[in-house]
Amino acid sequence: MIKLEIVGYDFCPFIQPAIVTLVEKGAAFTVTYIEPGEKPDWVRQVSPEGMTPFLLADGKVLFESAAINEFVNEATSDDLHPGDAFLKAQNRMWISRSYDLLDHIYELKTTDSQDVFHAEKMKLRTKLRALDETIGENTFFNGPVFSLIDGAFAPVFRSIALLDGQFAAGILDALPNVARWSMNILDRPSVQASVVENFDARSAEKILRSHAIAASLHSSSAA
Repeated sequence: MIKLEIVGYDFCPFIQPAIVTLVEKGAAFTVTYIEPGEKPDWVRQVSPEGMTPFLLADGKVLFESAAINEFVNEATSDDLHPGDAFLKAQNRMWISRSYDLLDHIYELKTTDSQDVFHAEKMKLRTKLRALDETIGENTFFNGPVFSLIDGAFAPVFRSIALLDGQFAAGILDALPNVARWSMNILDRPSVQASVVENFDARSAEKILRSHAIAASLHSSSAA
């Protein structure tokens, strides 16, 4: 049996999809969390430039979230991709777009500019609107069965749920299909198990301690 160890920062969204996949499959693995500003020497020795997150598979290193998730899907039993070649390619296409969404979300969490916040929110909603049309009334992306793409979008929807729920960002307003898909994903036990304890509360606290526009939205909504 292959020995799998995932190494990364506990609040990094890119570490979560592979954990979701491994939990879904009931595969044996370990997770090692490190502090981004205090990377131990061994991390720099095994990963190029100390890049995280990365996967150690029998001691051999893989980095980049998409590559890690594809590998753990193929290296463990069952397949979380659809069998149809076109659907698999479509899923991979949208998985690649999920990283663009995370870039917009990062800006929403950190920018101190109202103009940047508004522009990033509009870009994010435009891309989510395309997804809303694509998934229709499906429970998950491909229908009733949870797939690799659903786990890949877990960190996207976790962050959006935080911004919408605690900071009144209104990202999923008038996007009913994506809102339902998001809720179904976030209710999944494997998704809930993919983050550290009190992840959402601690994430909110990080925003509230910052000078980000999002923090002011929280104050106004709580008033």
